[in-house]
Amino acid sequence: MFSEELRQKLSNPPRKSVNIVVKVDPKKLNFISMVVDGHGRIALPRTRSGKQGILDFLTSPDCVEELFLILEDIKKNYDPSLEIVGELGDNWLEAVT
Repeated sequence: MFSEELRQKLSNPPRKSVNIVVKVDPKKLNFISMVVDGHGRIALPRTRSGKQGILDFLTSPDCVEELFLILEDIKKNYDPSLEIVGELGDNWLEAVT
């Protein structure tokens, strides 16, 4: 599900946070956001575009693998359309637009 390039980029991040952008089925957006948020604050979800089903997940570098496991499980068992479309890192100007 996740490209080797993305895994390589995130395997040893020299930054304070990781901001992953995910595209999901818009009808399942709220459920997916709540599932991730409910896993002990692994990531902070933020809806970027509800109509397009775009979510951001802000997480620490230490929690990236746990977030991937959660997203892989959601993709396998609930929303096969889930895909990672980007990683914004600490670029907050890009992250908030």
